[in-house]
Amino acid sequence: MENLSRRSHPLRDLLDKELQQRTFPPLTAPCRLCHFMLTLAPASRALEFQCMQQLAAQQGSQLTEAAQDLTLSLYGQWLRWERHGEFSSYTFIRADAEKPWFDDPLDFLPSRDWFDHIPGQIFRIVQLTIIDAKQPLAAQQVARLFNAENCINSLLAAGKAKIWTDFQKHAEGAGRMLLLDQGLSAAALGRLVQQLFDLGNYRKLSLLGWPVSRQSLQQLNSLEQNLASLTQRIELERDNDEQLLDQISQLAAGTERLIAENSSRLEATAAYYQLTLDRLKALDETSIDDKLSLQDFTERRLTPAYRTSASVQLRQNSLSNRLGRSIELLRTRMSLKLAQQNQQLLLSMEQKAKLQLKLQQMVEGLSLVAISYYAVQLADKLLRSLSYWLPELPIALWQSISVPVIILMVAVVLKWLSHRVKRQT
Repeated sequence: MENLSRRSHPLRDLLDKELQQRTFPPLTAPCRLCHFMLTLAPASRALEFQCMQQLAAQQGSQLTEAAQDLTLSLYGQWLRWERHGEFSSYTFIRADAEKPWFDDPLDFLPSRDWFDHIPGQIFRIVQLTIIDAKQPLAAQQVARLFNAENCINSLLAAGKAKIWTDFQKHAEGAGRMLLLDQGLSAAALGRLVQQLFDLGNYRKLSLLGWPVSRQSLQQLNSLEQNLASLTQRIELERDNDEQLLDQISQLAAGTERLIAENSSRLEATAAYYQLTLDRLKALDETSIDDKLSLQDFTERRLTPAYRTSASVQLRQNSLSNRLGRSIELLRTRMSLKLAQQNQQLLLSMEQKAKLQLKLQQMVEGLSLVAISYYAVQLADKLLRSLSYWLPELPIALWQSISVPVIILMVAVVLKWLSHRVKRQT
């Protein structure tokens, strides 16, 4: 066994513990639960964990760093704590269902200021009362507990449970859910309660993207109008491409800033919406005649908000792509203009080179005359010097012969030098 332990994957034990976490304790009807959901910033996580670690130590339990949940016996009731990505939940469980079924949520706390030392903002409070089928339940009694216009009533867990709720905050400052147990086991009832709490939490978290979507829609409308105006100018104007490119680049920067500001929230909205649908499916709900069901409520209230968030993401990505194409169009046009300017510059340089070549040829012709002149003068002085030593030498004859010979020799030498220079270059 020791040899096998050495070969264990480093994450084996950690993942095994993760699979066993967030399992709601078994419940037996009748009982009452009060669920507090608090949103937390990442910087507050350490303080929250320290508070829960101290509470666990006071009750004789131990809370490790890797733990994501905790169940404690606390002053005659149970406390269920769960830690999630951006929120934590505190569920107080009492093993009774005495009336009133829904009262002040602070009565569940060990003290009314118990949450003062725990970081986070309260995002949702809901009370859940579970009764068994043996208890008499009159329709008039249920009607007084919920708003008749939004009251939800359906069967859950293949007909083994019945629920009433209206997803509204009542006078006591919390939502209400009434659950009738019609034959569920303790473990199944615990799972059903966890699914109901998760459904409400994820549904409300998914709505956090709705205000962001509304604000983003106003900015998107302005950005799209500016893009339409700039695109029209790109189509009509042939000048000031640099100015247009600067303006459209600023527009693209504004779009990317908007995406950076809301993308995480909108993506979280999509994830929470999918989790909400998963919890709905796990509830195995059955509608009751013409009563409003959890499925109906979600499709009527949550789905439109989610689709708004999805449309904002789609429009943002579409706007970013269109801006990219517009920038590429401007850069292409500027590149073509630059290529034309370079072509004109090359033509101008070619004309200058031809002119320089002609001037060089003219200079070469003049240099032939000049060199020939000086060479003839030197030859003439040489012949005059020779006539002093050779009086009988016919100076006039040699002078007449030397002129064409010298000019021919200078022309040949210059031609040879010019050919050699051209071949080297």
